Amino acid sequence: MKKQTTTLIAFFLAALCFGFKAQAQTTYKLNPKESSFKVLGTSTLHDWHMEGAEASGQCVVNADGSIVSGNVTLQAESLKSGKGGMDKNAYKALKTGDYADISFTVSAVEGDKISGSLTIAGVNKPVTFEGSVSQNGDKITVSGTTEFLLTDFKIDPPKALMGTVKTGDKVSLEIKSTFIK
Repeated sequence: MKKQTTTLIAFFLAALCFGFKAQAQTTYKLNPKESSFKVLGTSTLHDWHMEGAEASGQCVVNADGSIVSGNVTLQAESLKSGKGGMDKNAYKALKTGDYADISFTVSAVEGDKISGSLTIAGVNKPVTFEGSVSQNGDKITVSGTTEFLLTDFKIDPPKALMGTVKTGDKVSLEIKSTFIK
């Protein structure tokens, strides 16, 4: 009887501890209306940028405000430059027919560094954003910038006008993701 009582008490203590841990974390959902995603690059003709907003995601935050996990998925064809021909070339390079989304999954947030894995055109690579995380009431905003080579993601930099205009291999990705309870 004593062994059963001890086991029962241990079970309730474990359940209580796990219950408090679960309550100490809060899930926030991405608010696309307050989020922005921008890709910036160069070409032999001029600098360019594309902006996208059709995204979803979430982050899990400890009671102390630290991010435990997070992810953001952006619809690749929501990236727009304002120039239809450029957009079409970009979607072809990103292979949006096969890979409709660009995604980032957080693995660690340490100071001004947000590390994780970025998936573009079906290729997943580790990246680190230089940025910040701030909390204001029921909102958490994650902002950051990272640079990478298109060829690292097996993307051939787009060309136009029979190859006379070439996109540079290096691009920057700027994000501002706002999450709400």
